[in-house]
Amino acid sequence: MQTKEITFKHVGQGIPRRDGDEKVRGLARYVDDLNIPDCWYGVAVRSPVAHGRLKTLRYDPAFDFDQVCVVTPEDIPGKNIVDMMGQDMPFLAHDLIRYRGEPLALVAAPTRQLAEQAAAHIQPDIDPLEPLYTLEEVIALHKTDRSKLDELSAQTIIKGSVDEGLAAADKVIEGEYWAGHQEQLYIEPQGMVAIPEKDGGVFLQGSLQCPYYIAPELIVTLGLPLEKIRVKQAAVGGAFGGKEEFPTLVAGYCALLAMKSGKPVKMVYDRCQDIRYSTKRHPAWMKYRVGLKNDGTITAIHVDFVLDGGAYTTLSPVVLYRGILHTTLGYNCEHVFVDGRVYRTHTFPDGAFRGFGAPQAIWGLESHMQECADALGMDAEVFRLKNYLRAGDKTGTGQVISAEMDPPAVMLETLKRSDFVNRRTLNTYGVPRDGKFFGVGVAFFGHGSGFTGDGEMRLQSKAALDLDWLPNGKPGVNIRISSTEMGQGTLTIMPQIAADGLKIPMACVDCPLPDTKYVPDSGPTVASRTAMVVGSTVYGAAEKMKALLEQYASDAFFGGHPCHLEDGVLTCSAVSQSQTFEDVARRLLEEKGMQRVVHQFKLPDTVVWDQKTFKGDSYPSYSWSANIVEVEIDALTLEIKLKKATSVWDIGRLMNPVLAKGQIEGGLTQALGYALMEKMGIRDGLFDADRMQTYVVPTSLDTPEFDIHFMEYPYPHAAPGAKGVGEIPMDGLAPAIANAIKAATGIRMNRIPITPESLWEAMPSTRKEIAS
Repeated sequence: MQTKEITFKHVGQGIPRRDGDEKVRGLARYVDDLNIPDCWYGVAVRSPVAHGRLKTLRYDPAFDFDQVCVVTPEDIPGKNIVDMMGQDMPFLAHDLIRYRGEPLALVAAPTRQLAEQAAAHIQPDIDPLEPLYTLEEVIALHKTDRSKLDELSAQTIIKGSVDEGLAAADKVIEGEYWAGHQEQLYIEPQGMVAIPEKDGGVFLQGSLQCPYYIAPELIVTLGLPLEKIRVKQAAVGGAFGGKEEFPTLVAGYCALLAMKSGKPVKMVYDRCQDIRYSTKRHPAWMKYRVGLKNDGTITAIHVDFVLDGGAYTTLSPVVLYRGILHTTLGYNCEHVFVDGRVYRTHTFPDGAFRGFGAPQAIWGLESHMQECADALGMDAEVFRLKNYLRAGDKTGTGQVISAEMDPPAVMLETLKRSDFVNRRTLNTYGVPRDGKFFGVGVAFFGHGSGFTGDGEMRLQSKAALDLDWLPNGKPGVNIRISSTEMGQGTLTIMPQIAADGLKIPMACVDCPLPDTKYVPDSGPTVASRTAMVVGSTVYGAAEKMKALLEQYASDAFFGGHPCHLEDGVLTCSAVSQSQTFEDVARRLLEEKGMQRVVHQFKLPDTVVWDQKTFKGDSYPSYSWSANIVEVEIDALTLEIKLKKATSVWDIGRLMNPVLAKGQIEGGLTQALGYALMEKMGIRDGLFDADRMQTYVVPTSLDTPEFDIHFMEYPYPHAAPGAKGVGEIPMDGLAPAIANAIKAATGIRMNRIPITPESLWEAMPSTRKEIAS
């Protein structure tokens, strides 16, 4: 589907959020707001140790367990596994325990208080084993004795001969970079409710990103066919990847309790539980070896990329894939070798988080590219512009950069708008001015749009449009997709796209929250794919619905003469007559009832990927950006203040510029926390910052001036031509800030978050004297 000759009326307009009013007024119904008669409340009995063998569960005889429902592994009707990648995680641990807080049993009761009391009266008897907690421990073994590590996933990228490339270099620059855990910290904690159905099935509703992850993944555990597992999204108060795969666990806990008790069962985490017992961003370690010619040419890039996967595999392999694919993205190099690995630790399993491995990779990449430029004595932008991928160049997997992308243009526009060349003359390079260090830093980066590799080919995403009666009693079109609204604007941009495909007013289009009883599988709401892939699928379905309406109107109103639908009016020039969309739709519904059309997404045949060799087209397309930041550091306290962030973004055709800008401002703020604030360690197997008082995130007082601009290079194979916007704002701010801190202080910080304390520790004694 080409986009060049299409004109749009709604797409590209800053239309207000359709769900904004109900959320501002407090009318949105989140899972904890659902008033379900005779609903019980569920809790988990959790392991007090991080690694051990469970011998037995001891039930306190002083407690009356007849008033509650208890589920143990023996009660699971199917297999006691979470049907995700690796299939190595049990729903309830029954022998080997791999993290502190791992569920051993489930309890439901008529009140939350009673359920918690019952759980407290079930005590596990465990033989403890030696735990492995941190990435630092992992890397020490990775460098010395890998046989002591449990590898969850591994993948390499090979292009050319990295040894030949390094041998041809005039200089080889090495560096190591670290990134820690990050908590999604969505406003609404995890929550699900399960309602047993009369036919033996179960109805699940809650806070989730991917309805068609939950339903298929519970087939094995619940022993039910797919048609008996119904999943519906409630209003979602933020997700950021944290409600991608994890809700399958909460849904499974609720379903197991509901099926045994015969009662609806709800589980809603409090904030402390949510931080302690939900997935985080993978901690990462990267080691770069880059070969350089004296003129700035990159001859070779060698990368070791290691992730801490936590206790179980979950989605770690695909996080690894996206991560390693971004470790060299943006730079033209004939000789590339990337060795990616994920290892097990005895901490809560890590999982999906906005960016999905790319923020860790680009943190290392853009920090090291600045080190390469500095080693050569080249200006940051000169080095990058010399080595940027251009149309016709190939990535590390051999993907050719297509002509509709122009990464250097994005960088040049950012340099211009930020006045980078003049502003960097104010860099202090370790000597404070008026009690402040000042620095300007840059990062350039791309982000793959859509599922990695052959993911979109395997998903075969579908969208349906139903001509039906809308809630206002008028005829209209319901968009039926499994893509969820979690704050990013799906419920607004999809009607914009459908209305343009149908050529009718947006008021005639609705997009209900997804329910697997009614919607086809459009794929998960992840991977920067919703606007590009699902939006294109909705547009294709809209064109089919338009053709259906035109054919019906031709037969019913215009004597078989062809007609054309435009601006909500069907016009037949042969008889000089017209009918409104509403009149035609009403008559069609009264005669034939609800009408459905379905469209399936298809990648162009030119997109080819070989998963075995990890070569080919890694993504259907790429979004591009450059971030240029100005940082001020108090010479006495070393408080780091981001003063300004200038950025230019190629995210394809803008669906809604207001929502896109909001996505970017929010993503940059989240990236600011990743770079400077959000520190999370492990203490006795638990996250040490497990509440808002200890897990520090940016507030409005911390956010800088954001100067955001767009350059539109539409993706030509999927109308309307969007590319990804949801994840890329996470990618570049951390290295840009670190590069600015080096320009300000002369110190390369290689670990995030960068705090005043870590900056002080990194300062040579002479600098400490200056600072104090």
